[in-house]
Formats: sequence, C-alpha cells, structure tokens
Amino acid sequence: MPFCSKCGNRLNEGAKFCAACGAKVGGSPAPGPASQPYTGQTYAPAAQPVTVLNPRIRVRYRCPSGHVFDGTAEQTNCPTCGAGLVKGGYIQLYRMGNFMGAAVGMGIYIDDLPFGHIGNKQSVYVSLPLGLHKIHMTHTATRYCNDPVYELSPQYPVLCCKAYFTNGGFKINVETAPPESMPQS
Repeated sequence: MPFCSKCGNRLNEGAKFCAACGAKVGGSPAPGPASQPYTGQTYAPAAQPVTVLNPRIRVRYRCPSGHVFDGTAEQTNCPTCGAGLVKGGYIQLYRMGNFMGAAVGMGIYIDDLPFGHIGNKQSVYVSLPLGLHKIHMTHTATRYCNDPVYELSPQYPVLCCKAYFTNGGFKINVETAPPESMPQS
C-alpha cells in the first residue's frame, strides 16, 4: 500500500503522480509525521507501548476480497472466502458515550474502506497492516470527522483511539488515548 512522499495520501497501484497533490511518485521516501505539511488532517505517530493482545480478544478484519468480519486475534483466514489475512498491528476504537445522551453508533472507515459499525460505549480492535492509516467515523446525522492519520509501526503496533461528538453533535473527533483508559473487553 504505497503512500505519497509529499502529502501522505494513498496512491493507486502503478500511479506516476499523486491524485491528491500532483507530486511525482518514486521520489524520496515519505517524510516522518513531524515534517508532513498540514492538509486538514492530523499526522501523528502511534506513541504507545508494544502490546500483545489476548488471543481471545475479538478483532475486526477486512480480508483482501472485502469481507468484514469479527474473529479472534489468532485468526489467519477469512471464514467466507478463505483468503489469508494481512496482519501487522491493531487500532482499538472506543465509541465514547456523550454527555448529551446521544446513543447513536458510528460507522468505521479506515483508509476510505468500510469496517462496519460500532455501537454507543462499545470498543473494537481493528487488524491492519503496518503503515499510515486514516480513520474516519460517521453517523446518520453527520459525516464530518477530523480524519486523523496515524502510523502503526513495529515499535508501536497498537494504537488506542476514542471517538466522540463535538460541536453540539455535528462533528466527530477521533483522538489517541492512553491504553489504560480504554475498555479491556
């Protein structure tokens, strides 16, 4: 999964130029998150300690054929088509409850691909390959989200994020959270 060395956006296979910023593909490797230009997205490293998941924890997967399903951390193949699963790291998403009492769930999109739904006050681990990943959350009343981009790396393969409503329920914020503040189910 290649990314643009100038803006960090995902590149189409075989692309000679980035569709987002027009930069030529194949130049120097992408700069680290600290030197990324601000493009309306948040670029931040996953600054959390290495964590080994309990093999019984439920994990959300998306197989290469596009099937989204919940399985275990030790799962290796899609139960629908048998395709091998690409693994590397995990993003734990927690849909926080709101002080306004809004109990609607949120749709999960990572790298513009759907990863199912998460209910109010629920948590889900999403299995992803190492690299940069854009997180977008939606619900029926708004599609506006801060769309942060985080990196999963060998040093930091697990990222914890909380999603919550802001601006009177018209925007969704996704931000990192310390692992000890996350639900352990």
